Amino acid sequence: MRRRELVLGAMAGAAGAALAQPRQAMALPVPPTGALGFRILRNGVPVGEQHLTFSQSGDQLRVDNHAELVVRELGIPVFHYAAMATEQWAGGVFRGVDSQVDHNGTQLRVHAAPIAGGFAIESTKTGNYDYTGQPGLMPLTYWNKAMLDAMILNVETGRHYPAIVSSPGWNYLPTADGGRLLAQRFDVSGKLHLSLWYDQNEQWAGLAFNILGQITYQKFTA
Repeated sequence: MRRRELVLGAMAGAAGAALAQPRQAMALPVPPTGALGFRILRNGVPVGEQHLTFSQSGDQLRVDNHAELVVRELGIPVFHYAAMATEQWAGGVFRGVDSQVDHNGTQLRVHAAPIAGGFAIESTKTGNYDYTGQPGLMPLTYWNKAMLDAMILNVETGRHYPAIVSSPGWNYLPTADGGRLLAQRFDVSGKLHLSLWYDQNEQWAGLAFNILGQITYQKFTA
């Protein structure tokens, strides 16, 4: 993954529900607490956090996602990343996303809205285009394991690409509060190069990739 494509890891509504049908409706892995949180580490040193909140009303789901990290060298900030994304879901189906990213001073935005058979994408970096292909589009926000079977929308750049996925199996991950968590690892290759973990309830449990060093996520479980 290139440096300028750090994603939420890091970040349309119900009115378009009759237009876009990118994926069959499914039960979404919304955490019972309505929230997920991770400590972000670079080479083992904490540099930031990512937090997601889930708001449900009937079959409508809104996911607010915020990540921020600061890399320092000799105590001096040398890299700053902040991202916010809001996803809309209806009946278990992805309906759109709006994201804003500050990538070390470069401001980037992505907007995906439903159209017949897919999504219209507006992107600061990529420009505007329609995606109406298969598989259906889903955002690269990690919390939904079904993303691995979709065409993935990078919510920083607006680019899209399929995931090439393998699973080495299950292992224990350290958590942000000093415990450990059993989760299945999925290695993603192709345009993306990262590892994801999901627990026995298919909840997002961890993330690792290389950019500015080894970046790892440790889940807050308490």
